[in-house]
Amino acid sequence: MIRSLFAKLLLSHVAIILVSMLTLGLLMSYLVRDHVIENKRRDLLAKGKAAVDMLTPTLAKGQKPPDRWIDRMGDMAGGDIWLMDKNGKVLAGQPPKGWRGKRLGNLSELWDKADWLDLDSNGSQKILKPWRNGDPAIVAALPLPPRESDPPAALFLYSPLKGVTRTTQALGNLLLYSLAASAFAAMIVGLLTARNLTRPLRDISQAAAAFAAGNYASRTTATRSDEIGELGRTFNTMAAELAQLEQKRREFLSDVSHEIKTPVASIQALAETMLDGLVTTEKQRERYLTGIVAESNRIGRLVGDLLDLSQLEAGEIPLAAQHIRLTEFITEHTSALIPFLELKELTVETNIPDTLPPVLADPDRLDQVLTNLLTNAIRHAVPGSAISLSARTFQQQVAIDISNTGQGIEPEHLPYIWQRFYRVDKSRSRGDGGTGLGLAITHKLVIAMGGTVGATSTPGQTTTFTFTLPVKSD
Repeated sequence: MIRSLFAKLLLSHVAIILVSMLTLGLLMSYLVRDHVIENKRRDLLAKGKAAVDMLTPTLAKGQKPPDRWIDRMGDMAGGDIWLMDKNGKVLAGQPPKGWRGKRLGNLSELWDKADWLDLDSNGSQKILKPWRNGDPAIVAALPLPPRESDPPAALFLYSPLKGVTRTTQALGNLLLYSLAASAFAAMIVGLLTARNLTRPLRDISQAAAAFAAGNYASRTTATRSDEIGELGRTFNTMAAELAQLEQKRREFLSDVSHEIKTPVASIQALAETMLDGLVTTEKQRERYLTGIVAESNRIGRLVGDLLDLSQLEAGEIPLAAQHIRLTEFITEHTSALIPFLELKELTVETNIPDTLPPVLADPDRLDQVLTNLLTNAIRHAVPGSAISLSARTFQQQVAIDISNTGQGIEPEHLPYIWQRFYRVDKSRSRGDGGTGLGLAITHKLVIAMGGTVGATSTPGQTTTFTFTLPVKSD
């Protein structure tokens, strides 16, 4: 069983050409043979009719035509001519050698089975049969005018078909040569065509196999401008995206491992210190237990953020959109953050117009967005400075701005701050409690609620995070 695409293409190409050539050759051979035989028949009948017309006056007088007339007529007709009655008696001329031993020799049977002796209106009723025993030939019979005293008679014409046979044989030889040449040409063309089609497919297959084996840099070079090239370009695009996803997966696992490893190590160290009996006072014991709880909470927040992020990326997190008035919502929310503000001696300046239209958002998720952005602003604000929180209408949406004064973010980092575990300052630790997932979760939550989110920053001065939410429709 042929499984190779190369072999299938080659064999199908050769088979189609050979079948086409064979069919065409056979059809041409049949048409040529049939055309030549038909012309021969018509010519033989026309000459036979002329011979009958010439012999009729002589026969009407009861005279036998001389053999030289018959021979001359045969020469003119290109065959043998003779007169013969129903009983097989030759009246004039000479039949071809071996005639009586041929299939048409039993004339009594032939006359009995045929109605050709009944003259039609033109007096030219006839029978034509190719004589196929020995050399092929055409035999034509034309009735002679009947006479009362004699049995019915006819003029027979015999013409060999040797020329037709030679023509057919020559055509057959030409057909064989053409088939051989066509087969050779078909194999060459099929070989080139099949190779041209299968080579890029093989390259794509090899690149895919290498990629599946772990070589994420594997790419195909089959990128020509046709359907196979489009497949190759699609594969390269897919491979690049999968390689990027794989790189992000590895970075994510590395970051998660690092983020979890730090609090776990702290908990282990604190617990081992207590087990070794090095904690001797109640105050030390309380401090160590507080540290263990804090690190445990840190792991809990990290796991919770990872779960939220996973659900957001999978589109599985539920959202219950409601109409929310930002004035009351933001005031209540900032009040809950007063203890964190006081730790760094920060203040919040709000500018929320009462005329703002209600927004359409999930209250719990909006609370999470505000918490993440305000906590981030508090974390990076200069002690003693003010955090600005304002809102305004913006293209059928409400835009909320949260600004703080601090170190700021360099422009080259701004496009990446929404990625999980991305750090603007690589040397900065997460000892302040951040999980590195807050901005990534914020970005996906705002998008899920139908809004947008972005950031602007002037290094060493002000950083502003802005997100929008759709307004309540009328």
